[in-house]
Amino acid sequence: MKYIKKLPQEPSFSQKGLHGYNYILNTQAISISIEDCFKGHDKYHTNVHSNKIYYVVEGKGQFKIGEETFDVKKDDLIEIPKNTEFVFAGKMKLLLIMLPAFRPQDGIDGKENDLY
Repeated sequence: MKYIKKLPQEPSFSQKGLHGYNYILNTQAISISIEDCFKGHDKYHTNVHSNKIYYVVEGKGQFKIGEETFDVKKDDLIEIPKNTEFVFAGKMKLLLIMLPAFRPQDGIDGKENDLY
């Protein structure tokens, strides 16, 4: 078992406005990723299984969660409960923790991001 996890050199996933890098963990209880956002999430998103916690490592932007829009900056923490629609935009580096771990079948994408 490795105790120190390294950030992958190549993106684990990409969208129109970001590249994501998944840490490979020995547990399925959580998943942890870094998202390099040069524009933001491309569509509104809802996860029906996992709660999401974003930490703004650097940069600034906006999150729209439900019907509310929030300005965010370095050192802000954003908690998004499961079954909550959200989207974000900006130039940011985000740490994403998902509880329980990410599963592709649990995500529902909606309309295009209107925060750009």
